[in-house]
Amino acid sequence: MARRTTKIKLKRKKKPLKFRKKILIKKKAPETLFKAKIKIVGIGGGGGSIVSEIGKSLEKVNFVIADTDIRALKKKPGIKYFWFGQDFTHGLGTGVNPNLAREAAEKDKEKIAELFRGQDIVIFIASLGGGLGSGAVEVFAEAAKKFGGITFGIFTLPFKFEGKKKSSIAQKALKKVRELVNVSITISNEKIFKVINNDTPIVQAFSIVNKNLAASLESLIDLIYSPGLINIDFADLRTILKGRGNLAFFNTAESSGKDKAEKMIKKIIYNPLYQNNNFTAEKILFNVSGDSSLNMFEVEKISRSIADINPKAKIIFGVSKNPSLKKKIKAVLLMAGPAKSSNLRSRPAGKRKKEAPLKEKEKKLPVAKIKKNKKAKEIILVPFAPAFNKIPVMDTEILSQVKKTIRRSALEIKKAEDLEEDKKILQEKEWEIPAFLRKVRLKS
Repeated sequence: MARRTTKIKLKRKKKPLKFRKKILIKKKAPETLFKAKIKIVGIGGGGGSIVSEIGKSLEKVNFVIADTDIRALKKKPGIKYFWFGQDFTHGLGTGVNPNLAREAAEKDKEKIAELFRGQDIVIFIASLGGGLGSGAVEVFAEAAKKFGGITFGIFTLPFKFEGKKKSSIAQKALKKVRELVNVSITISNEKIFKVINNDTPIVQAFSIVNKNLAASLESLIDLIYSPGLINIDFADLRTILKGRGNLAFFNTAESSGKDKAEKMIKKIIYNPLYQNNNFTAEKILFNVSGDSSLNMFEVEKISRSIADINPKAKIIFGVSKNPSLKKKIKAVLLMAGPAKSSNLRSRPAGKRKKEAPLKEKEKKLPVAKIKKNKKAKEIILVPFAPAFNKIPVMDTEILSQVKKTIRRSALEIKKAEDLEEDKKILQEKEWEIPAFLRKVRLKS
């Protein structure tokens, strides 16, 4: 007979409710909490070399180097490579030909678009003036625009000794690509000479620029990933960067010592490497961090000086604690806004400010210098070119006096002629001078 086996069910003890809730929170946290996806794309030889260096220090970011030259795509850890335009360049560069670079990118536009799928922030880095950086960057920016993420352009301009041709190519490319990205920063290679010595090696000179850029980007990325006492998150950064065709100023600095707040004010507002973009800072984001010694007065001094740049600007600020900053202050500043020269162009025709029409009296008012001729005893009006667009308005009392003077002088001239004639007639009787000789003398 087969033996019957009985299964004994062991009852498991239920874990406490609080413990079960903690497990559920831990499981759901990775799915529900938002983490911004950031991708930095270096386009061409110049952009690729910058990305290669800043990729060593930056974390939490995806790096891509895009090029048509197969030799430039050297494998480095943490960096992906995107090779395109094989049918046009056959694995070579574009030879300072922006049109060829644009055609090569247009051919692989669908492949380029896949780079930006699901990205929250895309940062383009390109050296303008060459072929690939000037021509292909437009196609990349157009492809990224369709996915609705924030696009941030960092562009370098050529040295003066590279010639007018390269400078012209760079300026044309910059004008086009600025309108395609949300915000852009321009770094002129000529600014390098302000931060190096006469004996600085060329490799180190370019490295200084790359390290400065890497430090600013790293500080900005840390803000949106690391919570602070007064927090700045991705939503705040998106508020500052949203728009189209805006210009920006970007900087990070550290200071120490007794007057570290005053030192920070001078350092954070001025960056010798960045181009003077001449824009209105309508949106400002900044963060001040330090160790436990950071006090409220230091934060207030730095914050007030930044806010004074444009009191009407939308300002988002943060304060964070960083134990590694031993008796130091660190600040990050990002300002964005439209170019000053494009303010009138961007306004609709109906909303442009109209100049107040001149009054009828002001229109009729002659603009002249008044000179007196002693011999003829009359006023001569000498016209001159106005120094301003608007005609200066004279006081009504002075105006009436001038008008009276002009009328009175005309009558006085007539009276003076009659008096002179009478005097001459009286003298004729005394001198017995004939009339025809008297008229000749008067004419002379």
